[in-house]
Amino acid sequence: MSMKWKAVLAGAVLAAAIGAGPALADQVPTQYAGPTEPAKAPEKLKVTAITCLSILHGCVSPTVGLQNAGKELGWDVTVVDGGGNPRQQNSAILDAVSAGANVVVLVAVDPAAVQLGLKAAKDANVLVVSGSNGIDSPNPVVKPADGALGVAFDVGPNYAALGNSAAEWIIKDSDGKANIAIFSDKEFPSVLAFEAGLLEGLKKCTGCVVSPQQYFTGNQVGATLAQMTVGYLRANPDTNYIFTPFDPAAGTQVPAIAQAGLADKVKLISVLGDQQNLDFIRKGMVQVADAAYDNEYMGWAIADQIIRALNKQPLIEPHGENLPFTVLDKTNLPAEGSDWVANFDYKSKFLELWKGK
Repeated sequence: MSMKWKAVLAGAVLAAAIGAGPALADQVPTQYAGPTEPAKAPEKLKVTAITCLSILHGCVSPTVGLQNAGKELGWDVTVVDGGGNPRQQNSAILDAVSAGANVVVLVAVDPAAVQLGLKAAKDANVLVVSGSNGIDSPNPVVKPADGALGVAFDVGPNYAALGNSAAEWIIKDSDGKANIAIFSDKEFPSVLAFEAGLLEGLKKCTGCVVSPQQYFTGNQVGATLAQMTVGYLRANPDTNYIFTPFDPAAGTQVPAIAQAGLADKVKLISVLGDQQNLDFIRKGMVQVADAAYDNEYMGWAIADQIIRALNKQPLIEPHGENLPFTVLDKTNLPAEGSDWVANFDYKSKFLELWKGK
């Protein structure tokens, strides 16, 4: 990601966070608020979805939703591991174009880092879209800098608003006395968007102490992040809350904190709503809350916007199609063994629009 692109994003998401509003309801929206305009789906479509890094569940789960939607439509949806680096992600796009893909879907892959692949896709008239990047409405729309290529749309939740809601949860849980360590990953614009809302929300807490961000990368999750986290807590014993930007990272931090004998010293809050992390909350094992959004819905919404783009119909506004989200704790967890999903039926709504039923 270019420095200019980062600067544009940082300023834009901060403006959104300022306007994020008060604490959010248990689930936003409370009922289906997706598209209502029909969009006839093509009967056959070859789609390649490229994950940011497939060891991270949040990079994979939207592709599961896309595959489920594609199965209903008779599409051929292939999922490829982006490997967590631009070289492999560019290569995956080039391979998809060579294999005759009609559409390429980037999941949490920064378009600025895959310009070679985007150029090949453009030359071949292949539609490139994305999900979970946080660079399109309802988030601030970030256009490529310096004449770079971008994607047709990005589907995601309102990251800044969800970050603001997570801040409200921390303030309430700590009685306004949180000493919070914020772990972050600059690789993902969505993380920066969420972080902006979180930090803006925490400004309301005059009794809270917020540390400078502790940065890591996705490739460090299974390697050094656990040691880094324990080292930080031992060097900063007053820390009583940790925010970490996605559940797979928390999945390594939680057991490390427990094994270090620090489980009763700190509470952890993460993002995504993965089963493992919800079990941590259920068992009272370090993690106490999770800012979750429906990744299955994301996959279906990506399919919906693909159909509209190919049909040359107007895209649904916001481009995130009002993707449902919430903050989970012990009071509102889903059934054991499940990721969090919205409590209303949206799949039949989409299918009615796509199939004319």
